[in-house]
Amino acid sequence: MCNSKERGGLGFRDLSCFNQALLAKQGWRLIRKPDSLVAGVRKACYYPYGDFLTARKESKASFVWRSIIWGREVIERGSRWRIGLGLTIDVIQDRWVLNPPMFKLFDPPPLLEGFTVFDLRLHNGEWDSEFIHFLFGEEEARKILNLPLGSFEHDEY
Repeated sequence: MCNSKERGGLGFRDLSCFNQALLAKQGWRLIRKPDSLVAGVRKACYYPYGDFLTARKESKASFVWRSIIWGREVIERGSRWRIGLGLTIDVIQDRWVLNPPMFKLFDPPPLLEGFTVFDLRLHNGEWDSEFIHFLFGEEEARKILNLPLGSFEHDEY
């Protein structure tokens, strides 16, 4: 299978990475289709009070669930939040700023513990640029202010 196609194989370079990508796809379905039957069963069993991204890898969990959690690493490395209202996005902990590869703030001020992105907005829904410039360095403030604010109600991963 790992041989080139010219040599009669399927052309896979790294079966472990390919397997992890397929498992990540299953995890992505749990995120994007939370009302599906499979997502409902997984949620009831493994993360009844949270979501897939915060679910823990239980030692007694099934092999399938532990494998999907392993695939979640791919999702975590390559995704970030798309801002709606910003109510669920933690300013320090979550991946939301265009700072590759981590998509997090490089040097967050300690006083932002527990702040959400919503707290960085004005009542009219726009960024509070004065507050953002007060809290962050010039480069991070510019990156934050250039982020588009969604017109949708919920934040999306």
